[in-house]
Amino acid sequence: MEPSEGAPTRRIDLSEAYAAVRRRARALRRRRIISSVLATVVMAGVFSIVGVYYVSTIPLPDALSLPTTTTVYYSDGTTVMARLGSQNRVLVDFDTLPEHVPAAVVAAEDPGFWFDSATLISRQYARVATETDVSSTGGQARLLVMSWKLEDTYAKEEILEFYLNTVYFGRGAYGIEAAAHAYFAKDAADLSVAEAIVLAGVIESPGDGRFDPTVDLLTARRQFAMIAERMVTVGAIDQATAELLQVPKVNVYDPAVFQSGLDLPTGLVVSHVLAELRRAEAFRGRPPGYVEDGGFAIVTTVDPRAQALLEQTADETIGGSLLANQPDNLQAAAVVIEPGTGRVLAYYGGHDGTGADYAGWFYAASGAEAGYGAHPPGQTFDVYTLAAALDAGISVRSWWDSPETKQFPASGRPAANPVKDHIAAPCRPTCSLAEATTASLNVPYFALTEKLGAAKVIDMARAAGIDSMWVPESAGDVRQRVDLRQSTGAAVAPNPFGTEVGLGDYPVTVLDQANGMATFAARGLRSEAHFVRRVTKDYSMVYGETLPTAAAVRVLSQDEVADLTWTLSQNPSGQLPDGRPSATKTGVGRLRNSAVETAHAWMVGYTGNLAMAVWIGNEEIEFPLKDREGARVTGAGLPAGIYRTFMAAAHDRLGLPRVAFGDPIFTGDPDAGDAPPPV
Repeated sequence: MEPSEGAPTRRIDLSEAYAAVRRRARALRRRRIISSVLATVVMAGVFSIVGVYYVSTIPLPDALSLPTTTTVYYSDGTTVMARLGSQNRVLVDFDTLPEHVPAAVVAAEDPGFWFDSATLISRQYARVATETDVSSTGGQARLLVMSWKLEDTYAKEEILEFYLNTVYFGRGAYGIEAAAHAYFAKDAADLSVAEAIVLAGVIESPGDGRFDPTVDLLTARRQFAMIAERMVTVGAIDQATAELLQVPKVNVYDPAVFQSGLDLPTGLVVSHVLAELRRAEAFRGRPPGYVEDGGFAIVTTVDPRAQALLEQTADETIGGSLLANQPDNLQAAAVVIEPGTGRVLAYYGGHDGTGADYAGWFYAASGAEAGYGAHPPGQTFDVYTLAAALDAGISVRSWWDSPETKQFPASGRPAANPVKDHIAAPCRPTCSLAEATTASLNVPYFALTEKLGAAKVIDMARAAGIDSMWVPESAGDVRQRVDLRQSTGAAVAPNPFGTEVGLGDYPVTVLDQANGMATFAARGLRSEAHFVRRVTKDYSMVYGETLPTAAAVRVLSQDEVADLTWTLSQNPSGQLPDGRPSATKTGVGRLRNSAVETAHAWMVGYTGNLAMAVWIGNEEIEFPLKDREGARVTGAGLPAGIYRTFMAAAHDRLGLPRVAFGDPIFTGDPDAGDAPPPV
């Protein structure tokens, strides 16, 4: 602790002392350096030393690229999500440090720093900057001359700043700022005199922790006392203060504290952040590690309140979540997007941020595709088919033949392989398009897709936010991703995507589904889903998000969106407990080779403020989805529960107002279906 908590500490104004020291140092400087060089000449030869001085180059600090920690923040710009980089280092300005911090380091490492030329601190910095081998006489001579050159170019304070940002303090901490956090969980600017002395003491042997009080308290105390006395000698503190100083409490070293945080669920967010930046002009083509080691401050779109709530709702490892105590094979993924901006407010692709991503995919640093977030959407893809129908002038009041089983020979579904429904629907045998949507009926939606053509459905999905779709794997083949951003519906339908798109057979990601819902929540205006709000370095903007403008392309007219939203709002499993308007669609993907068992269950939807997609499936090998009660998991079960729980709490937690949906307009032709209205 400090000299008896609350007791006054006698301080000395170091600025005048240092100025006097520097004046005396200048008078002695040339004589000392000449003596040093002459001594080196005796060892290495006059010609080699002269040659070294004129041909050697030392990367001066403004040109030296130190690996510096990049910090990833939540959207508030202050809450840390992760720290990246090969070294734990955060650069600080000398002027932000209290005087006793550099004074302690000088006392510990180089008491003659302010008087001498070619000082130990200068040589240590030069050695790091040039990676000079000092095992030979020539290497030592070269280092001496380079440190001379360094001190001819920079002021002592500048050299000390370079050193403080470069030196290793142990515990994986490079530089004084990282060290302050590693040992005391505070900024370097807040270090006390005693804490500064402890950090200065560990520099001598950082690798083995010999002077770390948590490793060897007795040795650390001796080091502490020695540095305190040296500080008295150089005038940094007085004797009375030194006698009161005691070794302060040092945090026990916990390696997990200094990990990047990538093992948390938000580690998957960081993967998407890095992939997004690698495609941006400011970072495109940069070498590996450029972002991670570049000392950037990355502010993401992810809201810390929304993210915490989503994890509490969907993370199977958190007690009280809807997935807690469910069968081990069940895995949830969910994404929340802000309509109108495309900002990803919350993202859950799995509990392990270094493991599988069940909500999306991204390009890894190697350029390879990573992530397992593509799943057959089942009847949730009806949303895009319905939107395509409205765009084509077909009314939600149109009537459709809705038997339990129906053949579609033109689309490859003859009597041997008809389209089937296993859902009881009171509207049968003829249902309106709105009724068929609420009941999640396959037969009328397959007929609607056949009428529209798969290409139009795909074009609508693409326009709304579905950027990628996968061709299901054949026996022994890896499924193929099709980039819809680079293709039109006509280019990919009917091959490889046929009318089965109306049944949701082709996998899409949870992220894309959330973005599609955000488009309809924004009354038909499409935004690009993204994870990065801004990137800064040294307080300068390096990259900023691009938000849609008033001239953004509209996917549907506002009247058509009103009809779409009204239809989706009829889904009873999507009703929120507070009565807030909500438009949703459920769906299931069938277990392979099974007519009734499910392997994927979905809920997608939106309010006027938030858009969300939820998927539940198998963690690895596909099994029938059963909950802890043994009941079949469908979209109206666990996925709908996650949606309702999150949405009900998120609007309150984020302070979002209630937004009413508009009345339906009932655009389009009510006679455009394939059946007459019921009698």
